[in-house]
Amino acid sequence: MLKAALFDLGGTLVHYESDQVSLKELEKRSIIALYRHLAANGQMALPETTFLTAIRSRVEAEWQMALASLRGGSVEAPIQAVLADLGLSFAESEWQAARQAFYEPVHRAAEPRRGARQTLRILRDQGVALGLLSNTFWAADVHDADLARFGLLDLLPARLYSCDIGRIKPHPEAFEKALAALGAQPDETVYVGDRLETDVEPARRLGLWGVLIDVPFRSEHSDKIMPDAVIAELPELIRLLERRR
Repeated sequence: MLKAALFDLGGTLVHYESDQVSLKELEKRSIIALYRHLAANGQMALPETTFLTAIRSRVEAEWQMALASLRGGSVEAPIQAVLADLGLSFAESEWQAARQAFYEPVHRAAEPRRGARQTLRILRDQGVALGLLSNTFWAADVHDADLARFGLLDLLPARLYSCDIGRIKPHPEAFEKALAALGAQPDETVYVGDRLETDVEPARRLGLWGVLIDVPFRSEHSDKIMPDAVIAELPELIRLLERRR
């Protein structure tokens, strides 16, 4: 019997990338926004391209280490390390202003998927426990702000971000932590995500029902990984789960 539904975030509930803007491009825009904020406040003497290269190099190295160990992390740590190497230090209010500048392009890019709020409300009203499990190098409060803006935050009382929980998908511990937060067993839970290798396969391996949601700007295909179901948009999940009960 279905008791809980877990969702990925980026590409599943909220689009951050598109056919025009990749995550790499979004990263570039954020670093440039940070640079221009620092320069406007007299805190940056490096050329923009030098700063961009230094930050991107450190962030990429940290992300690759996180992938290799399947441990969570935050983009803010490598950024602060580069700034410290440049001899820059910040009062808390100054750092918060810098963070706001860095994440502004992320907020501008965010768009809810069609029918996201409607789908979550229907499931909640049916008594299904709802949660989110996301791999992210951005801070949790940034995602929470977007979810609140789109009317999704209160519908997802259990929100687990890899930057906070110390694990990234496909590590089983990430899913186990999410199940514990929902108080649900694997065979009572559906997981919906837009990636076969990090969403569907590890969920199914643990006994969850793995549903792949298509994204219009990227094709997911594997001869080895077969989702339990595929949906084009979130509202299709309601009818699909009715057959699961």
